Amino acid sequence: MWIDSHAHLGEIDDRRLSDLVSFARAQGVDRILNVATSIVSSISVVRQHGVHSCLMPSVGISPFDVTAEPEDWLATLQAIAANPAVAAIGETGLDATNQQYPPLPVQRKFLESHLHIAVSRGLPIVVHSRGCENQVLDLCLASGIRSVVFHCYTGPFDTLKRILDAGYVVSFSGIITFANSLLSPLVAYAPLSQMLIETDSPYLAPVPFRGKQNQPAWVVRVGAAVAAIKNIDEDECGRGLSETFLRVFCPARG
Repeated sequence: MWIDSHAHLGEIDDRRLSDLVSFARAQGVDRILNVATSIVSSISVVRQHGVHSCLMPSVGISPFDVTAEPEDWLATLQAIAANPAVAAIGETGLDATNQQYPPLPVQRKFLESHLHIAVSRGLPIVVHSRGCENQVLDLCLASGIRSVVFHCYTGPFDTLKRILDAGYVVSFSGIITFANSLLSPLVAYAPLSQMLIETDSPYLAPVPFRGKQNQPAWVVRVGAAVAAIKNIDEDECGRGLSETFLRVFCPARG
């Protein structure tokens, strides 16, 4: 019934991964987008798909890792992305919230390269956009890419409208369960047909697990929060969100 559209499991050992997957499946989580942040984790998430088919690999280099990759990263990523198991490109994007992060021009170079790979392979792209929501949206629009997921969206309402008007999708995380969250109006506004939910594991554990290491099973808490905000049945919410995920990431597989 539920799908975790963004989890980072690439660095977890096989035994622990099996436990996490089994627990998630027991909680009704059918699929998990296993999102890479580096070349090493991109290789890992593809391998993990061969062990657990419910883990769908998304390959890419996050904006936080762009200065740590080898010079041949682009050719290597292109080769990894050619694997037919790959469901998406990313995580990639821009983040301007901390001066200690890599320089924005370097982040932008990587984002533009990821967009090119996604367009050339006909794959959706998963973008990080904190503090740069409009810039990331503008780059996506300029690239001509048709399928974009703004992961863990916490940006302005006006930009949310622009994202939805472009036909793109926003994903909400456990942040929407926090007592001090200001995201309820955004969740209420975005239609299920352009919305996903995620854990961003191992980060951002939802209430009542806040402060603990997050895991895909807890996406059900995020889904329950969406249903409560929208005042709809949880089953209806889960079905709508799953339909969006399948349309974006499994257009030929359903």
